[in-house]
Amino acid sequence: GVSLRGVADAAGVGGEMASGSGAGGGLELSLVSRGTAVLAEWSAVGGNALVVAKKILERLPEGDTRVSYTQDRHVFHVLQSGGLTYLCMSTDAAGRRLPFAYLDDVQGRFAAQYGGAAATALAYAFNDEFARVLAQQMDHFNSSTSVDNLGRVRGEIAEVKSIMIENIEKVLDRGDKIELLVDKTDSLQGEAFRFKVKSRRLKRAMWIRNVKLACIAALIVGLVLYFILAVACGGLKLKGCR
Repeated sequence: GVSLRGVADAAGVGGEMASGSGAGGGLELSLVSRGTAVLAEWSAVGGNALVVAKKILERLPEGDTRVSYTQDRHVFHVLQSGGLTYLCMSTDAAGRRLPFAYLDDVQGRFAAQYGGAAATALAYAFNDEFARVLAQQMDHFNSSTSVDNLGRVRGEIAEVKSIMIENIEKVLDRGDKIELLVDKTDSLQGEAFRFKVKSRRLKRAMWIRNVKLACIAALIVGLVLYFILAVACGGLKLKGCR
């Protein structure tokens, strides 16, 4: 599994990271990469945050995912999609919704601007152009009060992915982190399936119960009508009504 603390120590962080003054909303660094090949990057802070970010790229699992790694008061958020990695660093106070809304925005702009060219591009091939986009959008997301609300109404992250983002910090220092998340995902999928089965059974049982109640009610109404007729017709054989 990937332990950010181990990655940070290997990069010589020592648990401290410089903070910049230009990231009022909490976003401080971002990059786009294909594997470990960084295609564009931007940082509003000093220190070795980019070194740590690149170390994280070396340890990421394969496949599309959204995940966050904490390091003291900073969080590295990662969006992997279509063979590319979109990463940003924020202060812990920025939460999760804002950074991932930013990464979604960066992903859309990068795909629209470069398309399939990213699959074969050399390292930093798009840095001159796209670093400005990373910086501009970072400033926009840091300063706009409506961005967080916009992130809420844009396509919601699936429940399992949300749980991965929220819970991954609890197991950062454990070697079974990635495996544990996979197991939790499988468990959640199993629970969802069992819930559906139980729901179907409950609906079927409720339907059968309603049918039984309807039959009983119809029988009671029939008996009541019969006894009323019996009284009116002079006996149970209804001779007086023939």
